[in-house]
Order: sequence, then structure tokens, then C-alpha cells
Amino acid sequence: MKRQFFFSAAGLLRALCVFIMLIAIVGCEAPLDLQGVDQTSKTPVKRYDRFQSAAKQGDTLVAVGFNGTVLVSHDDGEQWKRLSLPGALDLIEVVACNDGSFVALDATRKIWISTDNGSSWEGKNIDTEESVTTLTCGPDNKLWVGGSFTSIYSTEDKGDTWQFSSLDEDAMFTSIQFLDEDYGMATGEFGIVMVTKDGGETWEFGPSMPNDFYPEATLFLDYDNGYAVGLNGKILKTTNGGASWTYEDSSTEAPLYGITMHGEDLYVVGEGGIMLRLKNDHWEPVQHGKPTRSYLRSVLSINDQQLLIAGGAGALFVVSTLK
Repeated sequence: MKRQFFFSAAGLLRALCVFIMLIAIVGCEAPLDLQGVDQTSKTPVKRYDRFQSAAKQGDTLVAVGFNGTVLVSHDDGEQWKRLSLPGALDLIEVVACNDGSFVALDATRKIWISTDNGSSWEGKNIDTEESVTTLTCGPDNKLWVGGSFTSIYSTEDKGDTWQFSSLDEDAMFTSIQFLDEDYGMATGEFGIVMVTKDGGETWEFGPSMPNDFYPEATLFLDYDNGYAVGLNGKILKTTNGGASWTYEDSSTEAPLYGITMHGEDLYVVGEGGIMLRLKNDHWEPVQHGKPTRSYLRSVLSINDQQLLIAGGAGALFVVSTLK
């Protein structure tokens, strides 16, 4: 038995309308424009970048961050070239040595060395099971790495061999700095202050910072004067080489992460894109005018009139200090 199909006039009219609408949608849809996506993919700085540190060597700037990201500029930050170090995880610090090299610290217990102005990098393992947290290059080009359990590692041959020492305290270092080949300071968790006067052969405890202060960054200007910055907008100052510390009025409760000397002024950066300047013994906010949706981790003096600031959410900006 054959089936018979019957269509009403109303049904035919509805089907015709649907057909016409489909033709209109397909015919009127504009071609997909991927130009903006393509331009974004070619931009060296990405919105998801989290920069942790920057360093300057001659005309070269290097900024490093998570996911093995390295950005290099040869024109004071106007243009950047992006690199991704193979096998690198999170680059947490980069320094410039007097011999012309750059060295970056990887959270995977490794250092990365560049001797060609950031164009290529060679990785060297650090023989330790402790976490590594901070890096510096001494005046004699000796590298120093601080880590958890008050561990300190040093190398005179750019990572081929390492020397190790520990104070056996359950605390991590957040900063190491050498003022000359012999005299160095290390600061860290619970306000720990360590001093060496023999080029790191031995380290001694100095008086701790008050209230178990956690210094996110520490900068000594000379053998007597130094500053430490940390959470809740706290800034500490010493005028006697760390024998005692006093609180400075920062007028903010935002966590502070980075500090640098620029000319005669000190600059500090932190959470929410905050920047402070110490001028005439008074900390004042600086309106740098750059869009920052996250933290600023690093601040670096790049010439007489400019600073490089870097942090989360792709923050990598050159700001003028002439205002």
C-alpha cells in the first residue's frame, strides 16, 4: 500500500519561509576576519605572561617569566624579541654579570646562561633537592643561588661545578647580594639576615628583622644602608648594616615585591600595579600611567630617565621618571 502525503497551503508557506531565511543567513554572513588574532599571535608580549625579573647589560634588556619565557630588547624596551627556553619551567630571576653574560634561575633547579646578549641560552643543573628561590652574580662573576632550608649554592664556572652550604634552618632565602668579592648579605623567611665577610666561605647570623618579617626583596645601597619590602605594604630600613631595622611609612597595605635605585631615588613596585618612590625621605605614590590588571614584580633602572616595570597579566612597560 502506497503512502500518500498531503501538504496544506500553510505548511508549504512555512517551509518556504524557513528556506528563504537559511539563504539569507548564509548569504549575508561576513567572511571570518582573523587579522586581529594573527596580529596578537605575533605580538611578543602576551596577556597571559607573568614576568618575574629583568636585567640590563649594556644596550640589552632581558625579562624572564613563567613557562620558560624570555624577552630580549636592544633598544631600551621599544621592541622585544620573544624566546621560549626548551625544557624550562618557571624562570624566577635573571641577573647581568660583569663578564657580559646573563644568567636566569629556573624553578626546576637549573640556571640558564647567555653569552650573546640573550640570543641563545644554555641550561646547567643545580645538584640539589631543595627549592631554589633567588640568584645573584658577584663582582667576581661568581654565581650564588639561595633556596629552602637556608641553602646556598655557588659556582665559579657557570654551573659546571657547585659548592654547597646550609645553616640547617627551616627557612628559605629570598635575596642574596654581594657588595664586593668578600662582603655579602642574604635575607629571607622569618626575617633571617645572614652575612659573609670572606667571600661566602662562612656565613653568620645577623639580628633578624622584626616580627618575623618576610622580605620579598632586599636592596643594600652600601655596607650600612639597606631596605627590605614585603607584604601589607611594609618597608624596613637599616642604617647599620642590618644590625637593626625600622619601619618606614609607605601609606599602602598592598604587598610590595620589587625595589631598585634610580638616580638618587628608590622605587618600589607591588600588587595592583602600585609604584612608590622615596624622595626626600618620604614614600609617595607614582602614577606611571600603564594598564596593569595584576601585580608588578620587577622594577629596573634602564637609563637616566626611564624604568622598566614587569609583572603579571603581560605587564612589561617602560615608564618615564621625568614627571
